[in-house]
Amino acid sequence: MVISKMAEILVEIFIVMAVGYYITYIKLVKQEHFKMLADLIILVTTPLLIFHNMYSNYTPALLRTAYILPFVSASTLVLTLLVSMAFFKLLKAPEEKKNALYALSSFSNTLFLGLPINIALFGDKSIPYVVLYDLGHTALFWTLGVWILSEEKSFDMNGFKKLLNPSFVSLALSFLIVISRIKIPDAILKSAQMIGSVTIPLAIMFIGMNMYIIKKSNIDYFVYLAAIIKLILSPLIAFGIVYFLNLPLDAKKVAALEAAMPTMMTVAIVARQMSEKNSFASAGVFVTNLISFLTIPIFLVLINIF
Repeated sequence: MVISKMAEILVEIFIVMAVGYYITYIKLVKQEHFKMLADLIILVTTPLLIFHNMYSNYTPALLRTAYILPFVSASTLVLTLLVSMAFFKLLKAPEEKKNALYALSSFSNTLFLGLPINIALFGDKSIPYVVLYDLGHTALFWTLGVWILSEEKSFDMNGFKKLLNPSFVSLALSFLIVISRIKIPDAILKSAQMIGSVTIPLAIMFIGMNMYIIKKSNIDYFVYLAAIIKLILSPLIAFGIVYFLNLPLDAKKVAALEAAMPTMMTVAIVARQMSEKNSFASAGVFVTNLISFLTIPIFLVLINIF
């Protein structure tokens, strides 16, 4: 059941990517439009998606349940990132690709792919654990992740502004609204849901658009090495962390499986927004999603060790 669900989701992803590829091939969307599309996703639709997701799924009671999971996801991500940075520096990866390679090997598709797979495997009882794991992961992506993908890693006011991007502001404000139990009018909530719901399909189409213009030389062995770190090393790190923690068994399994998910789609969008040189990040997202069809079943067996 889990394998068939994963196959179904991956087929959906590749179909939507193919649509993005095709509309670029027929010149319906041109390369000069890419920056505008990336800005639309990052500055408008994603913050509203985060707001609606946080407001709809988080409660003060949930945040008290297995509260350590956000720290587990953050620790897994940071440790994976440190290994990735050391690895690619040792191998002397091209400077213009390093930032994207670090992100490709570290940030997981915790919700769009991770949530349905966990539900298929563990049922609805896994939802709170997935949501809590994603909290730490998402917070780090919109701060540390954006900083990594930025070409100018300054600590001046300009660098600070990049950390205060709309998605992180949305995450922080949504968290405050949840713990303060502020009631949001339905009209605002439904509008946010309507706009935010286009984020995932638009992001996947955007990856397909980038795939059309990527030169074959950009899909080199560094991309595959990033995929190996993301799909094998990262879940092993998560497994090692939760193995010794006093957590519910299902929470441990969710954490290990979430770390085994392929690279999150947004990495390609932010990479493209920050620099046209990082358009090859779309290839990395495509490769990790493709290879994950082989690696995730392996970790479905491994997590039964708990």
